[in-house]
Amino acid sequence: MLIILYSILLICFGAYYYIMGQKLSTLNTQLKITSRQNREFKLKLASSRSADGPIIIRYKQPLFKSGTTKANCSLYLSPIEGSQVLSSIARGTDLEIQDLAELFNISWYEVSLKSQTNINNKGWIKRDNVITVDDTVNNQDDTAM
Repeated sequence: MLIILYSILLICFGAYYYIMGQKLSTLNTQLKITSRQNREFKLKLASSRSADGPIIIRYKQPLFKSGTTKANCSLYLSPIEGSQVLSSIARGTDLEIQDLAELFNISWYEVSLKSQTNINNKGWIKRDNVITVDDTVNNQDDTAM
């Protein structure tokens, strides 16, 4: 009876060891991929920094708190065109505008998307891709004439 109990305990330990080994292998692979992406992003930043001089980001107070995307566009990790793309955003998506930044004469909105998962729902979008209340009012004035 004791031998059967030890055998069951040994089998359970072996299964647990195998499962944890698989999880460790998966996490190790994810770490390698993330490290590679981080190195690539640092190289992109270093090349853009050396090509255009120092990176100077001017932050401004956004005039609007919400907007809508004009067309399909990308949500970037930082307000740099070579930055990692967090996700693609469909046309007509409602945005919550949190900040406004200008970098290399390009204006960017820091936005938050309404998402059930809260995964990759905050990032930067070029200002040209966003329709705000001011744009809507101006377009109505143009069509009324």
